[in-house]
Amino acid sequence: MLKFEPNERAYLSEIRALSTDQDDNEIFVGMTVSESVWYANYVQESFNGTVTRDDAAQDRYISLHTQHEEMRRTILAAESLAWPSNTALS
Repeated sequence: MLKFEPNERAYLSEIRALSTDQDDNEIFVGMTVSESVWYANYVQESFNGTVTRDDAAQDRYISLHTQHEEMRRTILAAESLAWPSNTALS
């Protein structure tokens, strides 16, 4: 389970970083539940200065972050295409 303060959840929702899976679990966009939990813990431990920065953990973080950001940008692009455009100027 992902745990965020209300302001953190609001920000992550606004930037389209969060979603829910088929079982209604909150996840980071483009990740599974277990990937999301690992990623959130890694980021928090990194901020706290307690993360284990071995090659495997770094590689997993980079892979998950890349996967997440690609999906997040895809969602943002789709939303921008769905917005009505004001091409006719009055």
